[in-house]
Amino acid sequence: MTPAVDTRDKLMDAARRLYAERGVFNVSLAEVVRAAGQRNTSAIHYHFGSREQLLLAIMDPQVHTLRARRDELLAKARLSQGSAVVVDAMVRPLVELAREGWRARAWMKIGLELADHNERIAPELASLLFGAGGGEVLAFLAERCPPLPPTVWNLRTSICIGFAARAATERARIIDDQPRRSANMLSDEAFVANLVDMFLGALTAPSPPGV
Repeated sequence: MTPAVDTRDKLMDAARRLYAERGVFNVSLAEVVRAAGQRNTSAIHYHFGSREQLLLAIMDPQVHTLRARRDELLAKARLSQGSAVVVDAMVRPLVELAREGWRARAWMKIGLELADHNERIAPELASLLFGAGGGEVLAFLAERCPPLPPTVWNLRTSICIGFAARAATERARIIDDQPRRSANMLSDEAFVANLVDMFLGALTAPSPPGV
């Protein structure tokens, strides 16, 4: 590994940790540079150009991984009946990704924050996150679920996706860091099935009166 690549990786890892722990918008570039052990205060501008480019470098690989897996599962769901298989295409990739290590879990936390603050990020980054394949899954899911008012549908799906991602992230962290506690946890398949049932329960509940 060349010194330039090594420095770039150190900066990305420092950013992943800080952004996941404290939030993207609460961490300065100077803090990332210091956490990466770099003396050059312009290191991020030299290696990435800007904070947005740093975020793109962090988010890009997993977005494509997530998209490919969702596309694969969605293709299978189209050949099956019911809505559970469609929700599975949304949930299962999150659970699988969270098990890939701390970088993947940091990615999920950062992605959730960015999605919640879409108005504060650059169009290029927003477009990248949109390309994770969730939109296609939700569009097909809407065809198989009882109709809901758009405002209720959007609110419920947003809450459910965020809940599933956070649950998958926390479960994977416990498995990695607390083996004794993880011995009594659900298997991957049971965990996915439970998330799918909870997701569907929220989407199929009656709409609030007057909405």
